[in-house]
Amino acid sequence: MGDLELGKRYTWEQVIEAYPGKWARMSECVLGYGQSIVNGILEGIYTDSEMSSVQAEIWQAKSKDLMRRTTSGMAIGVIECLNAKMGVEDETGSGRSFGRT
Repeated sequence: MGDLELGKRYTWEQVIEAYPGKWARMSECVLGYGQSIVNGILEGIYTDSEMSSVQAEIWQAKSKDLMRRTTSGMAIGVIECLNAKMGVEDETGSGRSFGRT
């Protein structure tokens, strides 16, 4: 872990593999779908406690560098379902359903 050299271009996958659970500062990024980083120049690696001060520095300098977290500690996903149903209930249990059933 942590064997990438600052100032060199790497793919985002290389950065994730080398620094899981960290914040990466990248410059001259090539962006993919949804503003995801395809590759860029690695400028720094930071912990959660360092992130806010580095982000403030980037904003103050009006830099185009991007800060992204390499991995997240929570599981997030999207479920595709043809027969999804969503509802809202109050404390009594009565409520309304929305969508197709």
